[in-house]
Amino acid sequence: MHSSFIFLLLQLWMSVKVSSSQNACSGLPNVPNSQVSENTKKAEYQKGDVVRFTCDTGYISGPTITYMCSPQSGGWVAVRGGSCYLKPCELPDDTDNGYYQIIKGEDFVFGTTIQYFCNEGYQMVSREDTRTCLLDRWTNHVPICERMSCAPPALVEGVRVQGLPENDDPIIPGRFLTFSCENPGQDLNGSSRLACGEDGQWNKPFPSCEDTTCEVGPLQPRVGVTGLPAENEKIKIGHKLQFHCDNHFIIQGSQEIECLPTGKWSDAFPTCTANQDCGEPPFLTNGDTTETSRTHYKRNERVHYTCKAYHIMEGGPYRTCINGKWSGEMKCLKPCTVDKEAMRSHNIRFRYTWDDKLYSVHLQWIEFTCTGGRNHVGTIEMRQRCVDGVMLLPTCQ
Repeated sequence: MHSSFIFLLLQLWMSVKVSSSQNACSGLPNVPNSQVSENTKKAEYQKGDVVRFTCDTGYISGPTITYMCSPQSGGWVAVRGGSCYLKPCELPDDTDNGYYQIIKGEDFVFGTTIQYFCNEGYQMVSREDTRTCLLDRWTNHVPICERMSCAPPALVEGVRVQGLPENDDPIIPGRFLTFSCENPGQDLNGSSRLACGEDGQWNKPFPSCEDTTCEVGPLQPRVGVTGLPAENEKIKIGHKLQFHCDNHFIIQGSQEIECLPTGKWSDAFPTCTANQDCGEPPFLTNGDTTETSRTHYKRNERVHYTCKAYHIMEGGPYRTCINGKWSGEMKCLKPCTVDKEAMRSHNIRFRYTWDDKLYSVHLQWIEFTCTGGRNHVGTIEMRQRCVDGVMLLPTCQ
């Protein structure tokens, strides 16, 4: 009797379960990017039950998406259909002197990220250059693009800078700065003129002022020098170098030169040439050597010259054998001969009796006077000077 009762209860329970499952909707409608709202969420939905969907964060659907478990078919029927799609964003703000591009996503919807760029000649001064679309706004502020500018040079003692804008205004591309040294005895190490480029960079490094130095030029063969500084040590103003030649060679040029404030040497670097002797000394017109000439003379030997009577020496009186050549210039200037017959033809005579002589030496003055009461004519003055054997005679009529 007891077992029959239990069996009857089992049959009743199975009958209720089958009846209930036949009235339920299986599964849920497929609505991507959404979840069932809490107030309609059930473990099992019977005919006539309603289910509503809430879109995921960043997605919207317009009217709430609603389905009903159909009383007739036992399947899901859309009451308000639709889909969850990404929420659109307002268009992002533009930035002056720049533009933006989408770097994540394909349209201006939730989650899209854009990046801002500056036009050529401008630079971004904002720390953040990207913005992302959220539910109700774009992240970050709109970046700012300012005109590209070059950094001003650091203030360095002794360096003069010209061309800087007033009031600490930015240094824009295309502007030039000129550099020079304020202190004497210093030279500019680097370019004296710099240009601000379109990329906001200077075309060359900033120069500096350094003490003026002289460079040692190439030395010719057989030239020795003393006074050179230690290796890598610069030659400063006032430093001197002394030169000498190897044996049997003689120096041509200065034996000592000095570094000047201009950074140049006081003279060119000398050379050394072979020691050469000289032959017979050259002939001197209207003159001669005081000693008998030889056919061979050694370096630095010299010969003494003298002029004939009534001749005056210009230059000299020595010629010296230097490197196979005779140095020294001289000339014997001729006296003037005043011919009495010539004076008679010009109707003149010596004004003073002490001028009555045959020869007048170079640069000597002689004064004439007319004869027989005649008068001076022409442009030649009555007082004349002997110039290297030439004396003009005045005329009287």
